[in-house]
Amino acid sequence: MKIILKKTPEIVLIISVILYWYDTSLLFNPIAIVLLSFLLLTLITGNKILKYITSFILGMISIYLAFAVISEYREFGNDDFEGIKLLFIGLAIFLTSLTLSILMVISNPTREI
Repeated sequence: MKIILKKTPEIVLIISVILYWYDTSLLFNPIAIVLLSFLLLTLITGNKILKYITSFILGMISIYLAFAVISEYREFGNDDFEGIKLLFIGLAIFLTSLTLSILMVISNPTREI
């Protein structure tokens, strides 16, 4: 049970990448394939360097997309309900993804790489 709890960030991120891949409706999606392969390799091998690289990449993507959501929200009017819904849902998704990528690194703290 403890092993599953330590691997929870990777499992949740794998599920979110699979949902992203399904949402794009593309059979060949290179971004999803690369992210999924990095996450699966990290989950299976437990390589610390790969875990740091994967969490860094996912963290940077999450920050970029959070700023993209904020930028898109500015194009809506201030009183528009759709804009507010976009802002809250988009920021919730990408800040959760950022938090999980940070938890990937600190879930197994080690001094050696």
